[in-house]
Amino acid sequence: MPTDDRAGETAARTSTDRLALALEDVGFDVGQDFPALHDAIGRRGFAVVRIGDVQPSVADRLAARLRGGVNMDGAE
Repeated sequence: MPTDDRAGETAARTSTDRLALALEDVGFDVGQDFPALHDAIGRRGFAVVRIGDVQPSVADRLAARLRGGVNMDGAE
């Protein structure tokens, strides 16, 4: 395996960990809300971070957190 591939895989793994921690910091249960979150090798051969399918309510909460505002149901 070429060094660049290994570096890409390491970067994807690190990014996945950072994203999981950031999601937890803003109140998500990553194991429950983002069960498919993982690093992988994409179809084009590049390292990627896969977030997976999320429920609409989780997507709404994430959107609200990214906006820094209130959830779609009015709760903070």
